[in-house]
Amino acid sequence: MKMERKIKELEKENKFHKERALTALELGDAVSDGICIVDSQGVVTEINKGYTEITGICREEIVGRHIQDMLDRKYFTSAVSLEVLKSKKKISAISIIKNNNKKVLITGNPFVDQKGNISQVITVMRDFTEINSLRERLEKAENENKKYLSELRYIRDSQNESEFLGNSLDARKIRQTINQVAKTDATVLITGETGVGKEIISREVYKNSNRSDGPYIKINCAAIPETLLESELFGYEKGAFTGALQKEKIGLLEMGHKGTVLLDEIGEMPMQLQSKILRFLQEREITRVGGTIPKLLDVRIIAATNQNLLEQIKQGKFREDLYYRLNVIPITIPPIRDRKEDIRILAYKFLEVFNKRYKKNLEFDEAALQALEYYNWPGNVRELENTIERLVIITNEEFITMDCVMNTLSTDKISIDLFTKDDITLKEAIDMLEKNIIEKAFRKHGSTYKVAEILGVSQSTVVRKMQALGIEN
Repeated sequence: MKMERKIKELEKENKFHKERALTALELGDAVSDGICIVDSQGVVTEINKGYTEITGICREEIVGRHIQDMLDRKYFTSAVSLEVLKSKKKISAISIIKNNNKKVLITGNPFVDQKGNISQVITVMRDFTEINSLRERLEKAENENKKYLSELRYIRDSQNESEFLGNSLDARKIRQTINQVAKTDATVLITGETGVGKEIISREVYKNSNRSDGPYIKINCAAIPETLLESELFGYEKGAFTGALQKEKIGLLEMGHKGTVLLDEIGEMPMQLQSKILRFLQEREITRVGGTIPKLLDVRIIAATNQNLLEQIKQGKFREDLYYRLNVIPITIPPIRDRKEDIRILAYKFLEVFNKRYKKNLEFDEAALQALEYYNWPGNVRELENTIERLVIITNEEFITMDCVMNTLSTDKISIDLFTKDDITLKEAIDMLEKNIIEKAFRKHGSTYKVAEILGVSQSTVVRKMQALGIEN
């Protein structure tokens, strides 16, 4: 009877140990820290995946070996497990892994059986190298953010609250050109894609000119119907049109006397009207529709277009002589995707504006800014401004995160460069790419089974990765 009782106690104790070890390993594979289980004799019985990833030593070289054997082989500089077995208490120590020179913090915890004897030691290994690298990246990101905020304030102050912000070479050259030509009356032709800020450049020229106290008139050549454009530009005399009110109308060019006129979307101006604009630029005088007396005007002309005027000249849609009259001082604004270093400064500017407007105090995290920098921005600065406003409105947390940005933007237009930046680890890059792919598939199909089928993996793998990557289902 005593023998049977002893056998049952041993079986119970063995089951108890196996259950505890199994639970530890199940939990262990879900974390990045290394976990090692050593028995009461100092022999390694099990390790998790994190342990092999940190040490670079395969499972077969560790499991089944005595800790002292690994010390003799100089795998580590110290072994906490042996100290725990001797002292029977929790011990932490710093160790160096010889084959990759990683500095790790190892914490050993004794586990006792029902009689109070140490049955096994579980050690947790944390990679100090990765932690230090993460801290350095965070510090670098914080310093970068402070630098951009400082640059934003400096540029804004130095440019007298300039609306045109940016610290790229292109942005600096544009500001230099504005400073050189603003005080003159030279005609300026501003070109660039839709949404790059052509009107902002026009206002900067006006604000810094000797005409800043005079009128600033914007004429959108594409918005005014062709049949009305001439009378809107030049005005008309009484009775110029059948059925018209018996009064005169001052044209927009005349309204700009002693000031500045922006001919926006000049590429959309009809050919017949281009000749009259050319004459005005040559003579600086107009004649109202239905009138006979020319009027001299003192107006500075700025033109803007998103069209390729040279191509339009080849197609017979724009007068070559008018082009050269307008193109005295050309200013070309590159799209925002070609001056990515300006994106943070602009993003912070818009965040400041919309935080104030919506009474919030949001900040960007570094990953969100990286996502903004690597988006293609087909709508340029205007799209960036609208995106920041939308993010401020919909974000209820303290930070605008990369998830917020990715969910707001079209991730198809986010460059793959985002996932191959020099300052992120391979694991981080792979995680970001996996998350992007799985999120897109799940949003499209709405089922982990369907996502698994599309991606060619098991449904359990999809569920596990969604949980690990923080993807909500």
